[in-house]
Formats: sequence, C-alpha cells, structure tokens
Amino acid sequence: MKVKSLKIIIIAIICVAMFGVALWLIAIGRVANKNAGAEKIEMVQDGTSTMAVAAVAVENQTMAEEKAEEGPVKILAFGDLLLDRYIKLYIDRNSPEYPFENIKNIFVGNDLVLANLEGSFTDFKPRKLDPNNTSFTFDPKLAAMLESSGFNIVNLANNHVQDFGKEGFSQSQAYLEKNGIDHFGDFYNQEGALIKDINGKKIAFIGYNEFGDPAIAGTLEKIKNIREEADFVFVYAHWGAEYQTSIWPGSQEKGRKFIDAGADLVLGSHPHVIQPIEIYKNKPIFHSLGNFLFDQIFSDQVRHGLGVKITLVPDLAEYELFATEMKNFQVNLADPTKNQEILSWLAKNSIAPADLKSQITAGKILLIR
Repeated sequence: MKVKSLKIIIIAIICVAMFGVALWLIAIGRVANKNAGAEKIEMVQDGTSTMAVAAVAVENQTMAEEKAEEGPVKILAFGDLLLDRYIKLYIDRNSPEYPFENIKNIFVGNDLVLANLEGSFTDFKPRKLDPNNTSFTFDPKLAAMLESSGFNIVNLANNHVQDFGKEGFSQSQAYLEKNGIDHFGDFYNQEGALIKDINGKKIAFIGYNEFGDPAIAGTLEKIKNIREEADFVFVYAHWGAEYQTSIWPGSQEKGRKFIDAGADLVLGSHPHVIQPIEIYKNKPIFHSLGNFLFDQIFSDQVRHGLGVKITLVPDLAEYELFATEMKNFQVNLADPTKNQEILSWLAKNSIAPADLKSQITAGKILLIR
C-alpha cells in the first residue's frame, strides 16, 4: 500500500514538471512570434542603440537648421532721399548709378536697406529746375536703380509723397512694387503696418507723418495691435522743425509715447540735419537721421547724414553709427575725422546714461532687448 502511494506521488510530480516545461516552451514561442520581423537593434560601444544615435543626429540637424533660420537680422537705415531737382540733373549728366557709386559696398550683406523716400515715382513731368521748387516727382526708371543699388524698403509717411496728388502717390506705390521695393506709410497715416519675415523673425514697420495728420492716437493703436504679432517694431516718423539741431519737444513727447505703446525703435526724418539720440526705457529714438541723398548744400549740417546699421539677435540689439556726406550730389562716407566729430557731438547732446554716451562716441550702441 505504501509502495503504491509512493508511485502515485512520483507520477504526479513528473506530470507537474512536464506541464511546467510545456508552459515554458509555449511562452518562448509567443516571444519569438512577437519579435518575428522586428528591426534588429544594433548597439554602439557605449551601449547606446544606433537607432537612438540616429535620432539624436536628426534632432541636432533640425536644431541647427532652425538656428540658421533664426540668425541675426541686419537692417541699414538712412534719412531723407531725393531723386528730383539737382540730383536728377547730375544723374542725367552721368548715369542712374551716379548717386551711390562711392558707397555701394556698404549696402551688401544687409537683409533690408531703408530710407525715407522724399517724393513719388510718377508719370508727371517734373517742375522747372529751381532750388525753390518743393514739388518732387521722380523718374519711374530710377525705381529700378534704387532696387539694383540695394534698397528694398522705403518709408512713404512724409509731406512730399502727395506733391502730385493721390494719383501720383498711387503711381509711386505701383512702381515700387513693380521693382520689388516694399513700402509702408502714407501722407495721412492711414496705411497699416508692414511685416517682414526675416530669418525666422517678424519685423514690423509703421510710418507716421506729422504734417498729414498730427494726431498720434491711430499710430499708437497700430503699434499696440502689431506688438502681439511682431518680434521687433520700427516706427519711422516724419516730424519736427527743419534745420534745428536740437531735439524738438513735440517729437520727444511723441517718440516716448511710441515706445510706451510697444515700439522697439523710432527713426526720425524731416529736419534735414542730424539731431541727438535719446535712449528711453533702453530703446533708441533717433530724432533725425538728416539728409542721405539731397541737393541741399547751403550748410555743413545739411550736407551730412547719419547711417545706422541695426543688427538684431534674440536678446540684443546693436546700432552701428556712421556719418555720410554729400559731395557733388553723391553720397560718400564722411572722412574719419569728420565722422568722429559728428559722433562726439551726438554723444555730448544725446539723452542717455554716461556708459551709452561712451558707446555713441565709439560708434556702436549695444542694448539688451
């Protein structure tokens, strides 16, 4: 009886063991089936899978491409630009490229080259040549010259864009667009903001003409509205008093309000002479860039202008300053002595902390954004 019981127990143990082996074999089969056809994962020496390495490489390449897209934005800005009267006379005597022959190299390498276009490209016949003529129309063929020289954006918010009426202004817009030159602003401050996408950044431009509509409520509203969309907001203001080398109180008040509304930079024109710079809430107001290309030659002040090369990176804005000079109705870089004289004058008369005045003297302002 005892032997029989022992045999039964041994048989039971053997059955249980065989059942366990069967289950183990089934499990192995399931795992094998699950992995059948799966991609083989190779390992590099540090134990990281080659798939993981490839994924990191793709991610790094994508980040590099995005970083390249979001490179610095470079903008070259000038003051008043005229293509009528004696400028036109010297162009006719020489060539369409004559005004910028001596400075064409400085236009290279910038994303945008900007100026205040003091007049319109129209089909109307120019007025009789006279220094007292203040109704400006530009030969439409010179729009192509402007573009080939490097200009690709202009401010039209000034007191001369409608010298030949709304029809002349409309013609000018069409000629600019035909030649690939962007524009913003108008006589009555009715045009909306222009947004340019540059290197992954949205740069907004707003024009303000004090002589078409002195009220600034509409301009302030434009700034506030575009602030949400843009990474950087320019306001180009045509304002102030002609030939005054000091900051005009009304311009100062308006410029500060533009900054308060959300502008990052204010550029000024119309006085035809350089005026001091104001750093307000760590943002610059260039009250007047003076004449860039103009046929006024009656004083040293009207023959000089201020160029500003603006470089924008995510957390920093750089403003490189240099003086230009009109000679024989051509634009030239001012000689080093004159350039330093103008920069020193700017530093002395500008509204800015002492450290920034030193930067103005050196010709380069760095501001945290």
